[in-house]
Amino acid sequence: MQALIIDTQAARLDHSLMALMEAGIHVTGTGSLLVAETCISRLGVDLLVMDKTTVGDALGDTLGMAEDRNPHLVSILRTSDVAADQDELSPHFPSLHCVVGQDVSNEVAVKLGLASLRAQVARAVSSPRTVPFVRSRFAGLKTPMMARAATPVSTLAEAV
Repeated sequence: MQALIIDTQAARLDHSLMALMEAGIHVTGTGSLLVAETCISRLGVDLLVMDKTTVGDALGDTLGMAEDRNPHLVSILRTSDVAADQDELSPHFPSLHCVVGQDVSNEVAVKLGLASLRAQVARAVSSPRTVPFVRSRFAGLKTPMMARAATPVSTLAEAV
């Protein structure tokens, strides 16, 4: 799995990078929007953690490009106005699993991202298209009541 963190706060970026690396995820971190867009287009990203102040007006373009590249993307947005951004962005970006405040610890943000990634993987593995339909081995057998009587003798037998 590949994660990308876009943040200009170096200390927070380093802590987030270390936490994801310890979880076994390949991580790229940057404070540059051009580098982030290059990583999205060339590497493909499974987890995208963005700081709204870093991305700015290019938030929609960056998130849309990442969603186009990976339809199973999980994204987390750090912002100062959680409620307004959640209401504004969630209907337009299905990959936006979490909107957190600037003061949320890196450990919490990373745990949320990992939980969302695990949920996406579990959903993909157990999707109805991948599970074959198995017909019951009893589907062709008649019930004992139906085998004994040619015509139903009670309303219960009619239901069966």
